[in-house]
Amino acid sequence: MSFMNFSVQFFKIFIYLITPFGLLFSSYNITGYIFDADTNKPIQNAQIIVENQNIGSTTDIEGYFNLILQESNENDQTLSLNLIVKVIGYDDKEIPLNSINTRIDLGKIFLKTKSIELTSVHIHSDINETNQISDIQISGLELGENLKGNIATTLSNQPNIGINSFGIVTSKPSLRGFSGDRFLLTKDGDETGDLSQSSIDHVIALDMTEINEIEIIRGPRSLVYGSNAIGGVVNTSLLGDPKVRFNKFRKHFLIGSDSYNSGLYGNVMLYIPYKNSQLNLFLSQRETGNQQSPEGNLENTQSLTEIYKLGFTQYSKRGYLNLELENYNMSYGIPPYPNAHEDGIDILLLKNSYKMNYHRDINLKNFSQLNFKYNFIDYVHIEMVNDSENTDDINQYLDDGNFHVSLAKITKNYKLELSGEKTLYGLELTEREFNPAGFYLTPITHEKRSSFYGFHEFTFKKLGIDLQSSFRLGQLLVNPGQYDIDSQAANLILKDSEGNPIQDEDGNKISLVEDKEFYNLSLSFGIKKVVDNIEFNSWFMHTMRPPRVEELFSDGPHLASYAFEIGNPNLESERIYGLENSIRYRSDRQSMSVVTFYNYSPYYFEMTKDGLCEIPDDWQPWTTHPCYGADYIDWGSGAMGWLHKYSSKGSEVIIKGYEFDWQYYFDNIHIKYSLSFVQGDSKTTEMPLSYISPMKQILTFDLLRNKLNYKLRLSIIDAQNRTGEFETSTPKSFLTDFVITYSFKSHNLTLQMNNIFDKVHYNHLSRIKDLKPEPGASIHFNYKVIF
Repeated sequence: MSFMNFSVQFFKIFIYLITPFGLLFSSYNITGYIFDADTNKPIQNAQIIVENQNIGSTTDIEGYFNLILQESNENDQTLSLNLIVKVIGYDDKEIPLNSINTRIDLGKIFLKTKSIELTSVHIHSDINETNQISDIQISGLELGENLKGNIATTLSNQPNIGINSFGIVTSKPSLRGFSGDRFLLTKDGDETGDLSQSSIDHVIALDMTEINEIEIIRGPRSLVYGSNAIGGVVNTSLLGDPKVRFNKFRKHFLIGSDSYNSGLYGNVMLYIPYKNSQLNLFLSQRETGNQQSPEGNLENTQSLTEIYKLGFTQYSKRGYLNLELENYNMSYGIPPYPNAHEDGIDILLLKNSYKMNYHRDINLKNFSQLNFKYNFIDYVHIEMVNDSENTDDINQYLDDGNFHVSLAKITKNYKLELSGEKTLYGLELTEREFNPAGFYLTPITHEKRSSFYGFHEFTFKKLGIDLQSSFRLGQLLVNPGQYDIDSQAANLILKDSEGNPIQDEDGNKISLVEDKEFYNLSLSFGIKKVVDNIEFNSWFMHTMRPPRVEELFSDGPHLASYAFEIGNPNLESERIYGLENSIRYRSDRQSMSVVTFYNYSPYYFEMTKDGLCEIPDDWQPWTTHPCYGADYIDWGSGAMGWLHKYSSKGSEVIIKGYEFDWQYYFDNIHIKYSLSFVQGDSKTTEMPLSYISPMKQILTFDLLRNKLNYKLRLSIIDAQNRTGEFETSTPKSFLTDFVITYSFKSHNLTLQMNNIFDKVHYNHLSRIKDLKPEPGASIHFNYKVIF
């Protein structure tokens, strides 16, 4: 589907829907501006809420808001209510209204700054508690200035966040050296249900155009989301959240483009209220070409993503019931790799999901809210040597069996939570079915994971200390199906020291694939104190992570990552102990913070190469492989690919680092400097860990002029010469970006000019950095309007 046809379809849907629903509502319009009483500056993202109602609005970059309320059906047309203005760091303000006018302009409203103290925020099931100094929240203007094609590149300007990639389309964030399952990525608190954490070539089934806020959560409250949160939780808030309720038909449109891959994208979000219910409709498409760099194009890195989402919410005085359906389709390419797959790999992905969310306000001792969620996700993707049939219909391939590898996963998640202002307890049950097919011996496997978790925050007022604690107790049952031990390619069998199969009394090979059971306990404790303008944070965490199915029972080629992966059925749960200390100083004009962290794992496992083959320059792919017969080379030749063997190994590991942040505010200028460093070492191999980001320094200058915001960003990424086994070093780079944002009421335009001097630079965490550098000078543009 072309982008033009995509836009025409959006327009037809818009005309069809706006005609009947736009006539149902007449309304009161309440407008105004929110300003800082001390600096006389507009306040962005302030909340304007109707007291005792689930209705509200937020301010834009100019401090402007437009609150639309449904007209009363009573004979008395007088509007009588209280507005509450809330924003973190300021005292709340109450505004009583009693007017017969349908258009009410409140003019300028000034808020007073709170004295320096710990402020509470809303997270997850509306529990209130304080943030860690190292937590990160990105929304509004900042999100628009950093918005790119996926969440990893969008977060790349944050401290100690790297980009694991096999081309930009497959990018995934690395947090403080942790990747894969050592941090959590969630959508409104729920798992994504894809296979992105299991392999570098698997994309995250999440498009940035549907996100309106990103939060990185660390410390005790991260265990509310899952047991493996040592690296943190990346929680995204999406358009269509049932907590967002409108009294009038509202439309949200976004279009944009990326020059580095000739990308075009757009979406429409429609909020259609009727009486006590609301229908949300979301449509999105993103199409990209091959990734470009100063040294040419990276072939076969194109992509096409389509998302269709329908949500329905029934509201009551004390809660709501929300139902949501989503269809996520994607096709993308993995670039050719010399001496492996000469033509590259094509991947087709399909994810269908159904979600139910029930929320109710209650009054039960320390609990004020009850939440129940059910999430069903049906995910499948197929991998093929670069295909010539020119179709993106994944169902056609699945019906014909015309693929090399298929990986499917069905997830059923049940979650029940009771929460109050400072307390949360929950029960969670997750059932998964992992179903591989094609050239892949990994058995069909069923998992059942159950957990009980809690979070509590309390204050010792006499000492001025806040304490936080959390826990998650879990059980995982893994039940693999039949494993073909008689296959000549079977690797998960009992062998002697020379690698020969050991047979039982009947002369049969002995399988290592069997039922597994894991019990895990994750704990965290934190302490916080504020003295005048200085805040101290410290927390400790112990996490346990049971191995994934692929880490236990994988046995077959993973084409897109050019690896033949072999699991280890004897793996135990991974254990990591983490400690973070931080201090922050804040005054009227500036803030400064220092964060240090130290993580130790006596048993840290990952898929690593079993060996490295030195291939002569004149070797022809269709001839016998130079390392044929070696223990670390397997499967195929020529276009089918020679693949290095990867296996799960456990090591003793230390990962440590620090982050420094300084900000200064002039009247119209904001200066920010950040420095971040992380180092990982294996005590087992006495070598550095592979794929650890180098030191990063970023200096930004923001100039605010009326409706325009100008940002100059200077980034220095140091060379990375501390390389792990089979890893190559990366040179230093210096990049310059310039961003212009124009905001006017409900309209927002952002123009990002990245790497404006077209510098050649490399991403140390890229698995294909030896093929091409990262993109050169590029332009990213997007336009958003809400009305």
